[in-house]
Amino acid sequence: MTTIKICALGSVNLDMIIQTKTLPRAGETIAQGAFQSLPGGKGANVALAAQRLGAKVELRAAVGADDYADQALQFLKEGGVDLSGLVKIKDSHTGLAFINVAEDGENQIAVASGANDKFKPSHLSPITAGVIITQFEIPVETIEAAIKDFDGFVAINASPVVEGLEKLLPHASLIIVNEGEYGAYESALKAYDGLLAITLGAKGAKLMKGGKTLAEAQPPKVEVVDTTGAGDSFAAGLTVALMEGQSPQHALQFACNVGALTATKLGTQVATPSRADVEASL
Repeated sequence: MTTIKICALGSVNLDMIIQTKTLPRAGETIAQGAFQSLPGGKGANVALAAQRLGAKVELRAAVGADDYADQALQFLKEGGVDLSGLVKIKDSHTGLAFINVAEDGENQIAVASGANDKFKPSHLSPITAGVIITQFEIPVETIEAAIKDFDGFVAINASPVVEGLEKLLPHASLIIVNEGEYGAYESALKAYDGLLAITLGAKGAKLMKGGKTLAEAQPPKVEVVDTTGAGDSFAAGLTVALMEGQSPQHALQFACNVGALTATKLGTQVATPSRADVEASL
């Protein structure tokens, strides 16, 4: 099988994770939490997920000139992701995400974007891959600059919700959203006729084109530990599978299994399954 070459365009964060019995309400303090820091960021998560699924991945992203960067890039380096297109921004910190995870796997996330927000079109180096996967934790103007003249396959995981999706739609091959994001973007997406994947949490996902459903799939039953990063892994899985020529049904099922397996461990990149893990789950 020909190796799929992918450019992951997006964010790099260091995730500061606290596990508590329940999520705190406004004004509430919950003690006796367990803490750890792990590499994250949607761009980095997708990069490592796609690499572990068999693609050859180059990352376009920005970090700060600080110690957080070394920690945030650890798994990417160990996993063999090409970081030659990474930029270091001296007057900014590496992106940080503060994540509270409850026993049932639900989470709350606050992000200090740092260098991700300062990743501008001028920082982009030439993209040689035939596929771009991107998300909205970097400026939309940088995404637009990267994809407007790109003649390959462009997958946009439109998360988190931001203004400006409309200007990217003419260049998109695949849009990936969850139920809440679909609701926020519904009016804009009426003008889009490419592939659209909507994730439905434990209910699975569906893949559509031009308003017609191409496939529906459900994830395997797993014991959920942490849902953080499952959407990023799903996006990587679906893109890799489609680029391999898998049918819409098989590609969607593959992606659902990738996302589900990611949710069985704490953290994002550390939880990303290998290709062998995913094939076994199918």
